[in-house]
Amino acid sequence: MSDTAIKLDILTPMGAIRDGIDVPGVEVPGVLGELGILPRHESLITAIVPGVVRFREGGNAVKLAVGSGFVEVKEAGRVIILCDRAVEAGGVDKSAVQSRLAEVRSALERERGPIEAAEFRALQDERAWLEAQLRL
Repeated sequence: MSDTAIKLDILTPMGAIRDGIDVPGVEVPGVLGELGILPRHESLITAIVPGVVRFREGGNAVKLAVGSGFVEVKEAGRVIILCDRAVEAGGVDKSAVQSRLAEVRSALERERGPIEAAEFRALQDERAWLEAQLRL
């Protein structure tokens, strides 16, 4: 295990976004807030929520919007982010995202009465995903 770097994998159902790159650390959107992971971090598995993942790659700061999923930190200095979707800033169509975000916010506002928990959670999840893309 290195004292200066960890191996980072970011995986989606569509394939690897990053595969075994060396990074000095990574920040992930945890259920209870941002989670910073540095070399020699204790092993853990926890859920992540839609948000922004941050790390440095080759001296450059990188931000990715990710959807829901999990992060696993392995004792051997490897961090694996498994998420339902991910996109880099260059892959975001801001006008389309803003338009869809307005629709989702409107749908959430209309739901003042009874709403199924799964439907409400899906709308909240999509809102968070869209907002994460705009923060890139």
